Amino acid sequence: MINGRYEKSVSNLLARNMIQQLSQHDIDIHPILRRSGISEYELNRPNGRLAERTHYRFMLETMKYNRYIYESSSIQSLFNRFPELIGLCMNQSSAVEAIANFIRYRMLIGNCDRCDLKIEGNRIKLTYIDDGPEELSTSALGNFIICRELLKVYLPVMSVQASLTHVGSLSRQVVNDCLETQCLLHQRENYLMIESPDLHKTHHHFNPQLSQLQQVHLAGLCRQIDEQQTFVVVVEELIESLLLQQHIHNENSLLQCVCGQLKMSRWTLNNKLREEQQSFTDVLNRVRLKKACELLVETQKSIKEISDLVYFSSQAVFSRFFRLHANMSPIQYRKKLANRSPSAMEAF
Repeated sequence: MINGRYEKSVSNLLARNMIQQLSQHDIDIHPILRRSGISEYELNRPNGRLAERTHYRFMLETMKYNRYIYESSSIQSLFNRFPELIGLCMNQSSAVEAIANFIRYRMLIGNCDRCDLKIEGNRIKLTYIDDGPEELSTSALGNFIICRELLKVYLPVMSVQASLTHVGSLSRQVVNDCLETQCLLHQRENYLMIESPDLHKTHHHFNPQLSQLQQVHLAGLCRQIDEQQTFVVVVEELIESLLLQQHIHNENSLLQCVCGQLKMSRWTLNNKLREEQQSFTDVLNRVRLKKACELLVETQKSIKEISDLVYFSSQAVFSRFFRLHANMSPIQYRKKLANRSPSAMEAF
C-alpha cells in the first residue's frame, strides 16, 4: 500500500509467458524489455509483480506481436501459467461458480482493470472494463479466452456472444477463432455472453473440501498482493540478499551492485522507485533496520561490527539512526529482546 492506496499491478508470469512465445518466433526480446523498463531479475522473480505503468509500457511494446501471443490458450497452457487460480476454477460446483471464482481471485493475474458478472437464468454476461490506455485495450480478449476455456470444462453445449471495443492489430479471424464465435468488434463495451441449460448443473468432479482449502490459500495470496509494493519489494529483496556479501563495501558499491543485477542505470532505478513514491535511501534504510535488529537479537556481534555490516560510516551514526527509528539504543534493544526472536519489524 502506498500513501493509503493499493497499487495496481500484474503478475510477471504474463510478461514471462509472452516473452517465451515471442522468443519461439525469433523475435529479439531484449530491446522490448529494455524499452519497457523490465529487468531479467523482475521478469524471473518468483511470484513477482509488475507495476501498472511498467505493464502498460510492456503491452505497448508487444502490441504488434499479439497474433503470436493469443495463438496458444488451451486449458492446459492456462493451468501451466496459473495453476492455483485455474485449479480452483476447475474444481467448482458449477460453471457459474467457476466464473465467479475467476473474477473473485483474478487479481492473482492482475488488478489493473475491472470485471463484472451478471447472471440471469441460464445466461451469464461477463463485462470487462478496461482502465488502461485505449490503444492497449486488448486485455478483455485475454480474460474472455480464459473464461471460454474454463467453461468448456463444465458445459458440453453453449451459445457464445462476444463484443469488444478494441482488438489492436488482431484480425477479425484471429479474434473469432480465439472465442469460437463471430465477435462484434469496435463496440461500446467488452462483454462475453454465455447461454447453456447446464449453467447451474452440479459438476460431478467437484470436491468441496479441496475447494475450501484452495479458496483460503488464494485469499491469502490476494492479501499478500494488496500489501505488496511492486518494484520497491524487488529492490528490498535484492538489497537484503546482497547486504552481507563480502564484495559489498559501502552504500555506493551496494547501489552499483543493485543496478548491475537489475541491468539498469541509477537514473532508471531512482525513477522507477520515484513512481512508487520511494527512494533508494528509503528502501535501504528499511532493510538496514531489519537486518540490524536481526543481528542484535540473533548474534553476539558488537555494535561496531553490526554498524559496519549494514554500511554506516561510524558506530555513532548507526546508533543515532537506530534510536531515531526504534526509540531506543541498539544496546537497549538487545537487552529488551535478549530472550526473544521476533522479526525486526514486529518489534516496533
